[in-house]
Amino acid sequence: MSQAIISLKPRYAKLVLSGDKTVELRNRIVRLTPGTLIWIYATRPMARIVGVAEIESVVHAGPSEIWRRFREDICVDRNGFDSYIGGRERVSALVLRSVKGLGDFMTLDRIRQSVQAFQPPQFYARLPPGSRLRGTLDRIREADKGREPEECRRVSGARRGRSTASEPEQAG
Repeated sequence: MSQAIISLKPRYAKLVLSGDKTVELRNRIVRLTPGTLIWIYATRPMARIVGVAEIESVVHAGPSEIWRRFREDICVDRNGFDSYIGGRERVSALVLRSVKGLGDFMTLDRIRQSVQAFQPPQFYARLPPGSRLRGTLDRIREADKGREPEECRRVSGARRGRSTASEPEQAG
């Protein structure tokens, strides 16, 4: 199975884990295939991998088509969407399924104990078989199987497909 890692701001990572956000928007074309396992890295102040999901499908289209099809599932308002897209002609929507939260032990510091040069990706990064990072994440995920996932609180004001946030969803 293919694997990749993406970075999300903490509020969007929480929305994915809660099930409110089922589509991850990227302002560039994503070349991942359905079935790819995605590790979800929440940026600072969380600075840890908070969950995994499987890509159900990847849709590449113009912004108006993506907005029409997925506005209820991306948890960003129209102003935030337009700001994030920034005039791009084509963008990607990653439809997610089988989301699983992980415990709070998969911190940036812990990952760097095994992979010293690890830097969270700005866009996304593939994790090829045999890579040190993939091996580390697989071992940590295996160790996590018997632990209860950390409760993911719903973001205040957010409901399925709706958000009061006007800040665009960006890695960082």
